[in-house]
Amino acid sequence: MSGLDGVPKTEAALLMDVPASNRPGAFPRGVLPPAERVLYETRPTLFGRYGGRLIVLILLALLFGGVAIAAGGGAAWGGLFLLGITAIPIIYWVLEWRGTAYALTDRRVLLVGGIRQTTFLDATYAQVQSLNLVSGWGGGLKFDATPPAAPHTLIGTRKFSKKIFWRALQDPSRVQSFVQEAFLLHEREAAQTGLRDALIAKMTENRFPCAYCRTLIDIRTVDFATARCPSCGAPLVIPE
Repeated sequence: MSGLDGVPKTEAALLMDVPASNRPGAFPRGVLPPAERVLYETRPTLFGRYGGRLIVLILLALLFGGVAIAAGGGAAWGGLFLLGITAIPIIYWVLEWRGTAYALTDRRVLLVGGIRQTTFLDATYAQVQSLNLVSGWGGGLKFDATPPAAPHTLIGTRKFSKKIFWRALQDPSRVQSFVQEAFLLHEREAAQTGLRDALIAKMTENRFPCAYCRTLIDIRTVDFATARCPSCGAPLVIPE
């Protein structure tokens, strides 16, 4: 169920409309703490990531393979050798693509990459300063987690920059909408938690718990002549 502003009221409602590009299990769970929940995960599209280079090398591989078949003899070995050289970067890119994954959890934006997934980037919701849609071939979503410059920052000081680019996404505009809804839901829940904590703090003003029965005692109702808990009758103890 969504609110009047279209933002889902709960995480369960948000997950009822996950983008079609969601690929359960794509992101390695070993890098996440047990309590962190994945809301969306996917891989880049292979041709969106390496399309131009792959097409050129596949055409070359077909050419060299054709030469090897047609030529025969020593020329065939030369064609096979060139075919093998052409295949190496193709295999490398496919393995690198398989090791790349993106995820949005209930806390962070994440990216892992590399054949052994040695590249790891993350940013909490609070750290993300902007979210931009990148159009065109190999486009996607770019998260800028660069902290804003402090007023006293000296001119010429190198500024820390942190950008996470979910490159070559399938239907990036739909993913952007989902991410924005997740951010707004998190912001709303944080505001509700802050309000609840403030109300609880207000309710417990001028109160302290009985050391024995843990009943909250209003200081204004204490009879200091007897100094006993009005609930259980135990002597009052000054809370530490």
